[in-house]
Amino acid sequence: MTDFLISCVLVCVLLWGIVSEVFYHRIGNFLVGSLLAGWIVMALLSFSSLVTYEPMSQPELLRDLAFSIAGAVCALLVGVGLLLLGQAGAGDIKLMSVLCLWVGFDNQLIFLMITALAGGILVLFAPLISYIESKGATFFTRMSTQYSRFNMANPLGLSYDGVRGVPYSVALSVGAFYFLWPRLVYVF
Repeated sequence: MTDFLISCVLVCVLLWGIVSEVFYHRIGNFLVGSLLAGWIVMALLSFSSLVTYEPMSQPELLRDLAFSIAGAVCALLVGVGLLLLGQAGAGDIKLMSVLCLWVGFDNQLIFLMITALAGGILVLFAPLISYIESKGATFFTRMSTQYSRFNMANPLGLSYDGVRGVPYSVALSVGAFYFLWPRLVYVF
């Protein structure tokens, strides 16, 4: 049941990130920080055997955590290289690194391959995504004028420059959902 609750929270946070990225082209540091803090709490609770996905001994758990951190750091370093070349956004890189922690070392390569495939499919649907961005931007603008007390920012879909690029957090979330899905349906 604990796996189910954790997975539900992760899905909600990732959905929040998708909406933020699609309409504002921004992945907030609070989102990435909350995912990182959640992973750290889960890692610490794993040592007390309160929350474990698989029963492991302490040395196996330490090895798994160390390899997960090493894989996430490698993903971060490659991402920084892509950022310096202008091929990736900083929020996408941070989200990718934190999600590498969540999927674990054994699954990081599969996660990155699924994310890359989802990103390729996302590029094919770029016109549809642009349409969703513009319609959603109109909706958010209407909501912000109707409910001004929420102080919502205007989405980028209505800006004069238009929206460039693909919201890659969608592909990152698809890669993470691939690993979260079994934990969600296992309960039922």
